[in-house]
Amino acid sequence: MKNLIIKLRKAAKLSQEELAQKLGMSRPTLMAVENGTRDITLGELKLISKIFDIPVEVILDEDMGVLEKMELQNFSEKAFQKFHNLILQCIKYGAGADGKITKTKLAKLVYLCDFASYYKSLHPISGLEYHKLAQGPVAIEFFDILESNESISVEKKNNAFLVSLNEQPDDSVLSKEEQKLVRTICEKWKKADTKQIVDFTHKQLPWAMCRDREVIPYSLINNEEPQNVY
Repeated sequence: MKNLIIKLRKAAKLSQEELAQKLGMSRPTLMAVENGTRDITLGELKLISKIFDIPVEVILDEDMGVLEKMELQNFSEKAFQKFHNLILQCIKYGAGADGKITKTKLAKLVYLCDFASYYKSLHPISGLEYHKLAQGPVAIEFFDILESNESISVEKKNNAFLVSLNEQPDDSVLSKEEQKLVRTICEKWKKADTKQIVDFTHKQLPWAMCRDREVIPYSLINNEEPQNVY
């Protein structure tokens, strides 16, 4: 993958700085990708496909062997598994005394955990794409999981959707460090109402700097002051 990115960048006569800006990452991060010391996320792969107008499938066919394709598929499955578990962990630690949390607040907690993990280690918990929607950043897979997963219950009360657990999260899916971060963030926001956490995420650079429905690059969170990350 690294050699193909270099070839595409040079063919388009783009500097590392120019391509890094298009990908929403810093030049040092792109250098790490091109040096092979940092893997690209699925979201970044899709951006590369869009920037150079090359289908993802073509990029994979041109640059990957069978083993690498299998590894990418496994990565995608693992990312979804971690995202699902992240949702369960956020319900577990972020819900009220009745075990319920609003759908919107839950989405914000999940987002804060993924982006805070990137801020701390340059590695998000799930790596899934987040889009700028009216109520804040959210991954599309969030809605799929809430609508169809038997581990979660969703009920409507007045104008809100309340989410609760049908089963406890598997603590072997996330690392101890990831679980600790999730618990810290959820406990910080546990007593806040939905509007407070929505207002907080709307003030953050990742949401403010992107257009409606645009994919939000994880790297934007690195421009925040530490106290504004979560």
